[in-house]
Amino acid sequence: MRAGPISGLRRRSTRDGVAIWIALVLTYMVFAGSVSVNEGMAALGCASLATLWWWGVGRRGGIRFHFGRDTLRPLGPAIRDMPRQTAKVGLHLLKAALGRAGGGATRERSASEVAWATPEGDTAPATRAVGLLAASLAPDSYVLTLDREHGTVATHALENDAR
Repeated sequence: MRAGPISGLRRRSTRDGVAIWIALVLTYMVFAGSVSVNEGMAALGCASLATLWWWGVGRRGGIRFHFGRDTLRPLGPAIRDMPRQTAKVGLHLLKAALGRAGGGATRERSASEVAWATPEGDTAPATRAVGLLAASLAPDSYVLTLDREHGTVATHALENDAR
């Protein structure tokens, strides 16, 4: 893939950069766990570096993520099912502590069975990325590989009902 021209930087808006910077500062502070001068300085520094990376380098690659409404659809069920899946993992860990649970299972299936693995159109890269995130967001399973050449998706789950 060829890097895009540096003139593409002019298409960046200051508003987008400021919004990304603010979102990164707030995200850092949420995950920092405490509010202090050191954490504030780290948040400002990390957000500034990440925004500069987005502004100068991040858009020069060959893959463009174009998000549509349907692209984000897999996140809803993944987030909705997280409490149930978390309870399932807790139960499995309790069984493992008592010596009654096995390791887990790996399942390989055709990519044609997985809607996010074979998208078409302008939003295909974003659809694959969001689908992969949603499939791995559940605490009891995650995607091991997406082999588009062979048309397979391998997942691992704590129990034999790998999705």
